Amino acid sequence: MQQKDYSGKWKALLALPILLLLSSCTSFSLFGKKEPVVPEPIVVTKTEYLYRNVPLQPRPKPVTLYDLEFYAVTSENLDEFLERFGEENGAVVFFAISVPDYENIALNMGELRRFIEQQSAIILYYEENVNVQPEQTNEQTETTP
Repeated sequence: MQQKDYSGKWKALLALPILLLLSSCTSFSLFGKKEPVVPEPIVVTKTEYLYRNVPLQPRPKPVTLYDLEFYAVTSENLDEFLERFGEENGAVVFFAISVPDYENIALNMGELRRFIEQQSAIILYYEENVNVQPEQTNEQTETTP
Protein backbone atom coordinates (compact mmCIF):
# COMPACT_ATOMS: atom_id res chain seq x y z
CA MET A 1 0.00 0.00 0.00
CA GLN A 2 1.19 3.36 -0.83
CA GLN A 3 1.33 6.24 1.67
CA LYS A 4 0.16 9.59 0.62
CA ASP A 5 2.32 12.58 1.31
CA TYR A 6 0.26 15.12 3.29
CA SER A 7 3.21 17.16 4.57
CA GLY A 8 2.68 19.99 2.04
CA LYS A 9 -0.96 20.32 2.92
CA TRP A 10 -0.22 20.36 6.65
CA LYS A 11 2.38 23.02 6.18
CA ALA A 12 -0.08 25.19 4.25
CA LEU A 13 -2.78 24.64 6.87
CA LEU A 14 -0.42 25.59 9.71
CA ALA A 15 1.04 28.56 7.87
CA LEU A 16 -2.38 30.12 7.25
CA PRO A 17 -3.32 30.75 10.97
CA ILE A 18 0.21 31.93 11.78
CA LEU A 19 0.10 34.34 8.86
CA LEU A 20 -3.30 35.65 9.98
CA LEU A 21 -2.06 36.14 13.55
CA LEU A 22 1.04 38.00 12.45
CA SER A 23 -0.78 40.26 10.01
CA SER A 24 -3.48 41.24 12.53
CA CYS A 25 -0.91 42.16 15.19
CA THR A 26 0.59 44.83 12.97
CA SER A 27 -2.49 46.99 13.49
CA PHE A 28 -1.45 47.43 17.14
CA SER A 29 1.23 49.91 18.16
CA LEU A 30 3.51 47.30 19.69
CA PHE A 31 5.93 47.48 16.83
CA GLY A 32 6.82 51.17 17.13
CA LYS A 33 3.90 52.60 15.23
CA LYS A 34 2.92 55.87 17.00
CA GLU A 35 -0.22 57.91 16.71
CA PRO A 36 0.20 61.52 15.62
CA VAL A 37 0.70 63.99 18.49
CA VAL A 38 -2.22 66.38 18.86
CA PRO A 39 -1.34 69.56 20.80
CA GLU A 40 -3.53 70.48 23.74
CA PRO A 41 -5.92 73.33 23.06
CA ILE A 42 -5.00 76.75 24.47
CA VAL A 43 -7.08 77.63 27.53
CA VAL A 44 -7.88 81.30 28.07
CA THR A 45 -9.13 82.22 31.53
CA LYS A 46 -11.27 85.31 31.79
CA THR A 47 -12.51 86.53 35.16
CA GLU A 48 -16.00 87.92 35.14
CA TYR A 49 -17.35 89.61 38.24
CA LEU A 50 -21.00 89.31 39.12
CA TYR A 51 -22.40 91.78 41.61
CA ARG A 52 -25.51 91.55 43.68
CA ASN A 53 -27.67 94.59 43.81
CA VAL A 54 -28.84 94.57 47.40
CA PRO A 55 -31.32 97.35 48.07
CA LEU A 56 -30.50 99.32 51.18
CA GLN A 57 -33.32 99.65 53.63
CA PRO A 58 -34.11 102.99 55.21
CA ARG A 59 -32.99 103.44 58.77
CA PRO A 60 -35.69 103.23 61.43
CA LYS A 61 -36.94 106.47 62.88
CA PRO A 62 -35.04 107.56 65.97
CA VAL A 63 -36.25 106.67 69.43
CA THR A 64 -38.41 109.26 71.14
CA LEU A 65 -37.89 109.20 74.88
CA TYR A 66 -40.17 110.93 77.35
CA ASP A 67 -38.93 112.86 80.36
CA LEU A 68 -38.95 111.17 83.74
CA GLU A 69 -38.75 112.77 87.13
CA PHE A 70 -37.09 111.05 90.02
CA TYR A 71 -37.65 112.20 93.57
CA ALA A 72 -35.31 111.40 96.40
CA VAL A 73 -37.58 111.03 99.42
CA THR A 74 -36.24 110.49 102.91
CA SER A 75 -37.93 110.36 106.30
CA GLU A 76 -37.01 114.06 106.85
CA ASN A 77 -38.75 115.38 103.69
CA LEU A 78 -41.61 112.87 103.41
CA ASP A 79 -44.39 115.19 104.65
CA GLU A 80 -43.26 118.08 102.48
CA PHE A 81 -42.99 115.76 99.45
CA LEU A 82 -46.49 114.27 99.96
CA GLU A 83 -48.06 117.72 100.16
CA ARG A 84 -46.27 119.12 97.10
CA PHE A 85 -46.72 115.96 95.02
CA GLY A 86 -50.43 115.72 95.86
CA GLU A 87 -50.98 119.31 94.69
CA GLU A 88 -49.10 118.77 91.38
CA ASN A 89 -50.35 115.29 90.43
CA GLY A 90 -53.39 114.50 92.53
CA ALA A 91 -52.92 110.86 93.46
CA VAL A 92 -49.91 109.65 95.39
CA VAL A 93 -48.50 106.24 94.46
CA PHE A 94 -45.10 104.91 95.49
CA PHE A 95 -42.73 102.73 93.53
CA ALA A 96 -39.71 101.94 95.63
CA ILE A 97 -36.30 100.84 94.43
CA SER A 98 -33.18 100.23 96.45
CA VAL A 99 -29.84 101.92 95.76
CA PRO A 100 -28.15 98.71 94.44
CA ASP A 101 -31.12 98.09 92.12
CA TYR A 102 -30.86 101.66 90.84
CA GLU A 103 -27.18 101.02 90.09
CA ASN A 104 -28.20 97.85 88.20
CA ILE A 105 -30.61 99.91 86.09
CA ALA A 106 -27.77 102.28 85.20
CA LEU A 107 -25.49 99.35 84.25
CA ASN A 108 -28.26 97.81 82.12
CA MET A 109 -28.76 101.10 80.28
CA GLY A 110 -25.02 101.20 79.56
CA GLU A 111 -25.16 97.66 78.15
CA LEU A 112 -28.12 98.58 75.94
CA ARG A 113 -26.25 101.64 74.68
CA ARG A 114 -23.14 99.55 73.86
CA PHE A 115 -25.23 96.95 72.02
CA ILE A 116 -27.06 99.58 69.94
CA GLU A 117 -23.81 101.31 69.00
CA GLN A 118 -22.24 98.01 67.88
CA GLN A 119 -25.32 97.12 65.83
CA SER A 120 -25.24 100.56 64.21
CA ALA A 121 -21.57 100.06 63.31
CA ILE A 122 -22.35 96.69 61.69
CA ILE A 123 -25.24 98.17 59.70
CA LEU A 124 -23.06 101.07 58.57
CA TYR A 125 -20.33 98.63 57.46
CA TYR A 126 -22.75 96.66 55.29
CA GLU A 127 -24.32 99.80 53.85
CA GLU A 128 -20.90 101.03 52.78
CA ASN A 129 -19.54 97.73 51.46
CA VAL A 130 -22.39 95.64 50.09
CA ASN A 131 -22.82 97.46 46.77
CA VAL A 132 -19.24 98.62 46.25
CA GLN A 133 -17.98 97.85 42.75
CA PRO A 134 -14.23 97.09 42.68
CA GLU A 135 -12.08 99.23 40.44
CA GLN A 136 -11.99 98.10 36.82
CA THR A 137 -8.59 96.62 36.05
CA ASN A 138 -7.05 95.59 32.76
CA GLU A 139 -8.32 92.21 31.70
CA GLN A 140 -5.81 89.52 32.59
CA THR A 141 -5.75 86.34 30.57
CA GLU A 142 -3.83 83.25 31.44
CA THR A 143 -2.76 80.88 28.71
CA THR A 144 -1.64 77.36 29.28
CA PRO A 145 -0.22 75.20 26.50
